[in-house]
Amino acid sequence: MVILNVVMTLVMIVLVGLILKLPDYITKSWLEQTKNRNAHDIQVESYFKQLGGEQQQEVLSKWTEFLTDLDKTTQKYNGSSSSGQRNFKKLIHDTVVYGSDRTVNLLSNYSHSVYEGADSNGNKMLVYVAYIITSLKSDFSGYKIEPLTLLKLMIKDYDDLEEIYSKYAEEIEQEIK
Repeated sequence: MVILNVVMTLVMIVLVGLILKLPDYITKSWLEQTKNRNAHDIQVESYFKQLGGEQQQEVLSKWTEFLTDLDKTTQKYNGSSSSGQRNFKKLIHDTVVYGSDRTVNLLSNYSHSVYEGADSNGNKMLVYVAYIITSLKSDFSGYKIEPLTLLKLMIKDYDDLEEIYSKYAEEIEQEIK
């Protein structure tokens, strides 16, 4: 009987010790996973920054031209010419290569919207472009800008169309969630 009590006491001490060490083990395990995930993210980010700083700047610049010089951009990416299609495909390719998940998601939704052709006056496309530009800027520099701020900066009659742009911005936000 005494031996049974001693064995039970030892088992209880071991169990209590394990239970007390369990939170430390879980915390260390979680911390290690977080460190590994962060190290991987930093490694990927560093790779892309090292690989394509100039290319990233060029991609951002090309998208920004959609807002700053719409006439030139329309000619450059005209879908009825083979060079325009080729230029646009290259821009999409480069955006996919250098953009984040969010940027690629925006680009996908933008392309789908263009394909559907439901936006006859092009206002939603402008809002998409503003979102793509701000997402790329965030990807490449870490600076965050509101897409509607870009539109306000570039479009003279923004105040007249502010409600429409805001509505489209809300729709786009819902699409990318």
